[in-house]
Amino acid sequence: MADRQAALYQRFSRDTVNRRADLRLDGKVAIVSGAGTYGGEGVGNGAATAILMAREGARVVLVDAVLEWAEATRVRIEAEGGAAISVVADVTKPEDCGRAADAAVERYGALHVLHNNVGGGGHGNVLEATDDDWQRSAAVNLMSAVHMSRYSIPHMKSTGGGAIVNVSSVTALRPKRESSSVLYTVNKAAIVGLTQAMALDHAADNIRVNCIMPGLMWTPRVAHGASHMRETREASTPLPLEGEGWDIAWAAVYLASDEARFVTGAVIPVDGGFLLTSAPN
Repeated sequence: MADRQAALYQRFSRDTVNRRADLRLDGKVAIVSGAGTYGGEGVGNGAATAILMAREGARVVLVDAVLEWAEATRVRIEAEGGAAISVVADVTKPEDCGRAADAAVERYGALHVLHNNVGGGGHGNVLEATDDDWQRSAAVNLMSAVHMSRYSIPHMKSTGGGAIVNVSSVTALRPKRESSSVLYTVNKAAIVGLTQAMALDHAADNIRVNCIMPGLMWTPRVAHGASHMRETREASTPLPLEGEGWDIAWAAVYLASDEARFVTGAVIPVDGGFLLTSAPN
């Protein structure tokens, strides 16, 4: 099994520079929230998405709460010949979201793509979670996407349209057994509803809105806090692969590109088949 997985990782590695003449996002300006690189094993979903969008020709606005993390992603993008700027912003604050959207237009003259990637966990059931816990979770997991969209959509309308990708989670459909976080589950489920409502609301403006549901992805954040569960996580999907940030990034690139011009309101699990099973999670 180990040899087979090693071969598959080598075959399907996403951490490669693959520039082509027909870049999927050529000429587009994209904002990626939570785009920072903060070390550790693997690559985060936001950083991977920013890097791949840059490889596909987009000029990327890297939004993160920590300048050092955003700069680490920017340095990597520029080392590969891409274009990016860093914007320090707390996306739970509307004024920071407005400033990030404005920075994209001020630097690059337009805004075509918004990738809402910020999210966070939380623990406890409805008996344990406090009102403050609910407010914090909603601010991070739901309202961050609302605020970023509110300030980005007018810029997209002025350029003739655009694409928004919201990141939810398979947890929206399958809460974690024995360690349920009702906070995270509820707010990630709300992202699905937000996506579908926005897809209808802004279709006439040629703005597409879609949603990605990541599964059990191996990222630096997960590696830091759940390395002891890696074997269980690897056995929880039908595919003999472990998900990486690059897998989320490729889905995001497709949804942001003109290849997906007739796709809106879609909710796409990127989970190795996790939602098809009843395996432990």
